[in-house]
Amino acid sequence: MPLLKPAEDCSILIVDDDERILDVFTTILSRHGYRVYSTQNGKPALELIGEVHPDVIVLDVVLPDIDGIEVCRRVKENPSTRFVPVILITGLDTRSRRLEGLNVRADDFLNKPIDPLELTARVRSSLRTKLLYDEVEASRRDLERRVDERTQELSRANRRLEELGQVKSKVLSVVAHELRTPIHQVKLAVNLALQEDIDHDEKRELARNIQSAFTGLEYRLDEIEQLSDPTDLKCTDSSINAVITAAIVQVQKLSGIDEELIQLNLESHLPPVYVDPKRITRAVAHLIDNANKFGEGKPISISTYSDRTYVCVCIEDHGTGISEEVKPNLFSPLESGDNSDTRRYGGMGIGLAFAKAIFDAHEIAFSIDSLEGEGTTAMIYIPIQHTGFE
Repeated sequence: MPLLKPAEDCSILIVDDDERILDVFTTILSRHGYRVYSTQNGKPALELIGEVHPDVIVLDVVLPDIDGIEVCRRVKENPSTRFVPVILITGLDTRSRRLEGLNVRADDFLNKPIDPLELTARVRSSLRTKLLYDEVEASRRDLERRVDERTQELSRANRRLEELGQVKSKVLSVVAHELRTPIHQVKLAVNLALQEDIDHDEKRELARNIQSAFTGLEYRLDEIEQLSDPTDLKCTDSSINAVITAAIVQVQKLSGIDEELIQLNLESHLPPVYVDPKRITRAVAHLIDNANKFGEGKPISISTYSDRTYVCVCIEDHGTGISEEVKPNLFSPLESGDNSDTRRYGGMGIGLAFAKAIFDAHEIAFSIDSLEGEGTTAMIYIPIQHTGFE
């Protein structure tokens, strides 16, 4: 069976109080290409073991300071060296010393006088054992590392699920409350239409109001469906420019937006992004709708570009901006009864929270930069999945 690594990468430590034996052993083993270290005493041997990390130790039982049995015991009790093979050198009449060696977990024995061929064979056999152990140990450490990484990933995923669940719970609560608004509008319009003194033109206007209310109701119901599990994504390669176009259409249908206010600066030939197009479109629509509501009739800039790592989307308005007291809870759905600007502008108070939940489910970075009275910029950074795109 061949060695698992070259001989020059294997180190042997020889410990013997006889300098002539050290010279002979060093010559024999060096001839085979091994790196050989030697010492005549036990204490220096223990220091050398910590410095050179030998693959095999050839150790005489009889030493001037600490005997070989004690050195072997310390090697085998040290967690960092316990698997280093130790070959004890004993005399022919030292059966008791061999038993002592077995008790301290010596791996092999050599009798004096030493046969050079036997020395080489025992060292080679011990190297194989050590190198195989090293492979097993490396595999164990790699497995532990991967298990630890996976555990951390699962822990992060669980935290994300908990956070998304909390957002979903709050958002659904607000959505359920807000569903009453279009329902109330429909009931009111139907009651007015049933009155006998309503003329034809007024009935047509009421019908348009009913239709608008139902459109809003369908939109909110679809929102509830999407929020039932933000992580249930149906991702596919998508064009971010197409997503933005579809988002603008959604805003036009839901709340109306002056198309002339939108200034598009969409970079052509952008790489595809791997997203759930329906949910990303809805999230982008919320951001555009917010820019429209708080833009005070000023132009809204929507741009895209790529830095070869991300496809970036920038949505910028020049309206009222976000006040400092609102910023800490920017991505939290508003509670029922809140009388903030969002409610006064007819919003549900959940746009940013909904968008954040969708972006988090995709692991997409998202930021809001705003100055009160000057406007707001929303930035979306979508990782590029296909690095080979040109």
